[in-house]
Amino acid sequence: MTILSSRLSVLGVSALALAAAVNLPSAATATTAESVVAPLAGGRSAIYGGGPFYTGGQAVMNTLRSSGFTTVVLWTIHVRANGDLVFNDIPVVSNGQYTGDSGWPGRLATLKQAPTSVNRIEIGIGSWGVDDWGTIHSLITSQGTGTGSILYRNFKALLTATGADAINNDDETHYDVASTVSFGKMATAVGYKNFALAPYTNSGFWASVKSGLGSVVDRAYLQEYAGGAGNNPSTWNQALGMTVDPGLWGRNGSGCSAGDSPSTVQSKMTSWHSSAGIQGGFLWLFDDIQACTSQGTAADYAAAINNATGGAGTGTNLALNKPTKSKQASCSANEGPAKAVNGSVSGGTTDKWCSGVAGAKSLEVDLGASKALKKLTVRHAGAGGESAAFNTKNFTLDVSTGGGVWTTVATVTNNTAATTNHTISANGQWIRITTTDPVARIYEFEAYN
Repeated sequence: MTILSSRLSVLGVSALALAAAVNLPSAATATTAESVVAPLAGGRSAIYGGGPFYTGGQAVMNTLRSSGFTTVVLWTIHVRANGDLVFNDIPVVSNGQYTGDSGWPGRLATLKQAPTSVNRIEIGIGSWGVDDWGTIHSLITSQGTGTGSILYRNFKALLTATGADAINNDDETHYDVASTVSFGKMATAVGYKNFALAPYTNSGFWASVKSGLGSVVDRAYLQEYAGGAGNNPSTWNQALGMTVDPGLWGRNGSGCSAGDSPSTVQSKMTSWHSSAGIQGGFLWLFDDIQACTSQGTAADYAAAINNATGGAGTGTNLALNKPTKSKQASCSANEGPAKAVNGSVSGGTTDKWCSGVAGAKSLEVDLGASKALKKLTVRHAGAGGESAAFNTKNFTLDVSTGGGVWTTVATVTNNTAATTNHTISANGQWIRITTTDPVARIYEFEAYN
């Protein structure tokens, strides 16, 4: 991705917006409270991150685990002339030995520990303005890629420390096919399962790398911001012979006024899903999420990508257009219970069930017959384009087979996500959501089996 210099690599500056560097938040930044039911990732979504992924402690790992993102990209590794590996400005591997924070490997290992949405870790290499791939080329020329070479030994040590599944190639400077393919084959021999591409220009180079490495290349993260703004995923699909995962830059910059909000990310990803058949996407940059949390949390952005690319639910939504009722008055005649099962979140701010009566407020849906239910999905205010501050914070989900007897299948507190997915195992004809928030704003209430 983009960079000012190796000393500012943790800031994630874009290729055409180098002057818009953001301040790295403190490692002590607290994570938002998590719901007791971790968001379920159904789509394929990646999050790039710099300094916080190393210095943020276990709190950052826990935020990632419950976020809904399926892939974490450790951005970025710089390669020194002697082969030393540096994570941003922090030396982590030298002479075949891990030399970084002794606690980092353990923290990274928790990313895939259940309950978690994360199933893949990638090692980013390179950035704008830093010729890491040129350095790799030089080292391959002088030492090769055998088991005794410094590249082999150091990237093996890095694999052992991080448990990474793939290399993420963020070459924005060098573009040499032969040395890149040699490195990719070495990485496979070391033990990295896959090799991901992160292009924003020069499609011919990336197509040649993919051809040279074959099936080990399983993802292409197409930059759709800054230097890559205006890229057409359909065009890149054709050029690379694979479906790309496009990426956007979340809220960032002064006053968090630049970049895309979660709702805009979902809108753009949905459009690309329709026009180019994308099956996943990524967000740049976790560092900015920490600095601009009020504009969208990690869970909000993950939900936006997952929902747009297939994670909103699998199979048929059993609640779609089914009978609904609520004992509480609606905020207006245009915001009745039926709006929560009409299959839409894009009909404006009245495309929801809304109730502002005091105390508990409940919405019930009659599925028509008893069903074996595996997942309930709730789309809150942020999913419909309203402020994330209006997302339902505290709520319970219940299932009933009849007779007015309800079984609680999920209890959520301090939620901040725009869309929440809840894995359950229950039979029922009726589903219900109840909240004690001052105002209930439910854009969609969905059920899947």
